[in-house]
Amino acid sequence: MDRVFRIQKHLWVCLCLGLLNAADALFTHQLLQKGGIELNPLMRSLYEYDPVIFLLVKFFFTYLIIAIGFIPLKRRVQVLLNIALLVYFIVISWHIIINVWLVK
Repeated sequence: MDRVFRIQKHLWVCLCLGLLNAADALFTHQLLQKGGIELNPLMRSLYEYDPVIFLLVKFFFTYLIIAIGFIPLKRRVQVLLNIALLVYFIVISWHIIINVWLVK
């Protein structure tokens, strides 16, 4: 009998994406507390409504991203996950640069 969840090749990509998404949520929250602006209009309106709900939604997406790591995916979707990982890496790098710049 097949297992419902099996470790897939893309699990590590999903784990990294999930962690970067959580880091993005925390960095964004920190920058917004310092007067920054959320560029995503949907997330900006959610943050303006309630920062806790903003964080809960971001962490829910983190959970979903990690859960995807246990689901078999077609090669095209795995390529998209790798592209998303690169984009999130750039976003987190940008967050770090901004935070270092604000400390000075």
